[in-house]
Formats: sequence, structure tokens, C-alpha cells
Amino acid sequence: MGGSSKQLVRWLRGPATGNSAMGIYGLVTAMVALFLTYSIVATLSVVVPLLSTTVIIFTTIVVWVVTWAILDIVASRTLREPSS
Repeated sequence: MGGSSKQLVRWLRGPATGNSAMGIYGLVTAMVALFLTYSIVATLSVVVPLLSTTVIIFTTIVVWVVTWAILDIVASRTLREPSS
């Protein structure tokens, strides 16, 4: 590992890799994903017209939680402290 990559790993292990940080990253990712696919989600939610807003919100929450979990697992496996 070069010097700059060691600094990058040290920076990534900082406070921005905690569970709450991964939740924020997951929320931002879910919002971007919903923004980019809103027309598809809105079209599919017409199947249940009275609950279409609920379907959109539920989809956003599911994408957020799944993204949060994936980011947290990846961060814990790749950015953990080396064994001494």
C-alpha cells in the first residue's frame, strides 16, 4: 500500500464510518434513487390508487434501510482496524 492509500484508509476509518453516518449515506442514496426512478415508482403505485403515496414512502424507506445495511456491512468488513 502506498502512502496516499494508507492516508485514505486512515481517513475512512474516522468518525464518518459509524452506524449513523452509514444511515445518512443510505438516506441520501435512497433519495437520489427515488428522484431518478420516481416516474417508474409512481406508475407502479397506481395499482393501489388510494394508497399510492403510502407505496412511494414505503418503497423509499425499504430502499433506505437496505442501502444502510449494505453500506454498514461493507464498511465494517473493509474498514475495520487491523488485528495487532
